[in-house]
Amino acid sequence: MSKQMIHDLKPGDTVCAPFVVNSKSLVPFRNKPGSYLSLLLGDRSGTIAARAWDDAEKIAEQIAVGDVVTVSGRVDEYRGTPQLIVEYARACDKGDYDRADFLAVSKHDPAGLLDQVGQFIAMVKGPHLHALLESFFSDPDFLDAFSNAPGAKALHHSHVGGLLEHTVGVVRILLTVAECHAELDRDLLIAGGLLHDIGKLRELRVDVGIDYTDTGRLVGHIVHTDRMVTAAISQADGFPEELADRLCHVLLSHHGQKEYGAPIVPMTPEACALHYADNLDAHVQYFQQVIDQGAGSGNHWSEYQRLFDRYIYIGSGGDANE
Repeated sequence: MSKQMIHDLKPGDTVCAPFVVNSKSLVPFRNKPGSYLSLLLGDRSGTIAARAWDDAEKIAEQIAVGDVVTVSGRVDEYRGTPQLIVEYARACDKGDYDRADFLAVSKHDPAGLLDQVGQFIAMVKGPHLHALLESFFSDPDFLDAFSNAPGAKALHHSHVGGLLEHTVGVVRILLTVAECHAELDRDLLIAGGLLHDIGKLRELRVDVGIDYTDTGRLVGHIVHTDRMVTAAISQADGFPEELADRLCHVLLSHHGQKEYGAPIVPMTPEACALHYADNLDAHVQYFQQVIDQGAGSGNHWSEYQRLFDRYIYIGSGGDANE
């Protein structure tokens, strides 16, 4: 029997299905003693807010963030949004659920994306950058991890294969920029685009959900990327120091501003191009992700998106040309 997916739940539905616990907290009642349990539950189709009004403390003791939990209850509506009212919940054993139900997967063919990566590397004419890229992307273990990694924990490209999808998107944007600005170093743009997020292989881990590793939280993917690239350069014969500095600069500065985690701000045109290409691909995909999750809800607008300080238009569900 197939699992009930969050995307398909409607007010009035009776629910008995496994979900992953993304967050939990006990919240005091406003008008009476005691607390209720506030949960954010998820599967590969999306997330749903949940509330346990009764036995909240007992349920909270039995489940933890990151657990897959069998939940029984019903779907109500709160402020126009479905909300799951939990009547019973218990942590699942490993064999009680299918891991694939909780991991969203890229809609793009990974083999086709990897072919594009190979084509990008073939465009790099400079021998040092070309050899550096080959040292990463000809390694089967690296390529397997890179192909299956998410692009983020919960924002853009937050699904299996998302890192590969995002990387190809960024490089394609950079190649368009290079056509408009022929003075840019195309080799450096391609190398920067392909390598800019490889530190996420160390920053993120995937189980039934996506979360940070300890070293990911302590160090972050930008520094891990720099460490990985610097280590590879140190093994290369005669890699020019100035070229190494320029490459590491575009990688370290790709978040654009220090308050967004960039150790240094962009100070070359190639670094500027990578920063905006990264943002463009990430933000457009995030908008589309919100729209896809809201499709079929009957709402024309998303919930308020704090990341962008706005609502996002989902649409009426009809053809705009009708």
